[in-house]
Amino acid sequence: MALSFRICSSSPLICRATLSNGDNSRNYHTTDAAFIRRAADLSEMSAGLTSPHPNFGCVIATSSGKVAGEGYLYAQGTKPAEALAVEAAGEFSRGATAYLNMEPGDCHGDHTAVSALVQAGIERVVVGIRHPLQHLRGSAIRELRSHGIEVNVLGEDFESKVLEDARKSCLLVNAPLIHRACSRVPFSVLKYAMTLDGKIAASSGHAAWISSKLSRTRVFELRGGSDAVIVGGNTVRQDDPRLTARHGQGHTPTRIVMTQSLDLPEKANLWDVSEVSTIVVTQRGARKSFQKLLASKGVEVVEFDMLNPREVMEYFHLRGYLSILWECGGTLAASAISSSVIHKVVAFVAPKIIGGSKAPSPVGDLGMVEMTQALNLIDVCYEQVGPDMLVSGFLQPIPDLLPVIPSEDATVEIDPSVDPFEPSIIFFYKTWDLYGSFSNFSPHPIRMPYGEENDDYMTWSSVEHYYQVPHNSPCKMVSCSFKTT
Repeated sequence: MALSFRICSSSPLICRATLSNGDNSRNYHTTDAAFIRRAADLSEMSAGLTSPHPNFGCVIATSSGKVAGEGYLYAQGTKPAEALAVEAAGEFSRGATAYLNMEPGDCHGDHTAVSALVQAGIERVVVGIRHPLQHLRGSAIRELRSHGIEVNVLGEDFESKVLEDARKSCLLVNAPLIHRACSRVPFSVLKYAMTLDGKIAASSGHAAWISSKLSRTRVFELRGGSDAVIVGGNTVRQDDPRLTARHGQGHTPTRIVMTQSLDLPEKANLWDVSEVSTIVVTQRGARKSFQKLLASKGVEVVEFDMLNPREVMEYFHLRGYLSILWECGGTLAASAISSSVIHKVVAFVAPKIIGGSKAPSPVGDLGMVEMTQALNLIDVCYEQVGPDMLVSGFLQPIPDLLPVIPSEDATVEIDPSVDPFEPSIIFFYKTWDLYGSFSNFSPHPIRMPYGEENDDYMTWSSVEHYYQVPHNSPCKMVSCSFKTT
């Protein structure tokens, strides 16, 4: 089942809750929706830093509707959003309502988020969406309810148009994780800037600059929220891009170059890996001597028997990447769309006309000959950015998380030996486990305690670097239940 977002609906959703007073119920839903949207907005502030984990946000509001505290997950392994919000709210947490964009969940059994809400005396919790990973879905909600806390989940306990819009914001902010859990490929966004007549460059290949400075700033923000940016070989040859976020702080995504022939220049900005890594994916056996040159510069080269976007994305899915921004030319964009790995399109349209029968367009040949074959975007948004128009929409709908799980009674009736709420969980992770919970190849470093007292910490470049240290090393004499940063 897939969820298709639409701005308008022919008939309003009917609230499941008993409406003793229509106006009060509408106000009640409006308040809940506003705080849930705020939690989603907060969670997005760490986009790109929390991967491969979700973006979490929490708002604590008093019975009078005042915000007492809020917080969001800064990065992997940092204090949960719920704990931060409770600390900010202090004594006002008692009897208050906590609004969460997503159900709490931790891949190695940490219950800090739930414990913080329980110990603070939270009376009610409103959850935007359940956790998308099956072995975590519903666990925190059941635990909160077991402590006598009222828990409401949007779309399950009550419905209305305003609440559905709020739930949509929760789905959008964690679309990469939801897609990863359902499709086993990273969430991919195709971004391009074009002139009003549909050109991404002049006939000569010159493309700087089509869009405005404001639009380019938005692109840097898109990069900063992505795990990786991917381009084709022609982009490297023509533009010599840096593909950095250029904001001087925060997350800088990995650069990926996809080229079948490996016909690339010996000198390029992407070969400078002093600040961020570059990965080149190519056909097996292509230009072995050039591969050695790239390796000498610190560039990683990955060979594929058959180079195509689907296999490349499946590979990076296994390496733990949640979201990838495609900034490639029309040929690779068409191949990626044909391979069904592009989920969203973001297009900046500049009020310029350049013409040229041979000037490149953003998407190459898709083999379509009739307008009825055209791909329609879902949930289209329009926004003016300086002089440009930003048009975005989904090529593939975000998978729906409803219905979530059967009731315990229903499951027992079907098969008394099956307990869907207690699946086996792997506590020592190698690559992505069965549920997609953790990765050797997480794009972020990890910070581990070492020494007998565990008061000191050491930072490792990746989980894999930690695994490769000899087991008798003093730095390995610690528990396996580590956190990441």
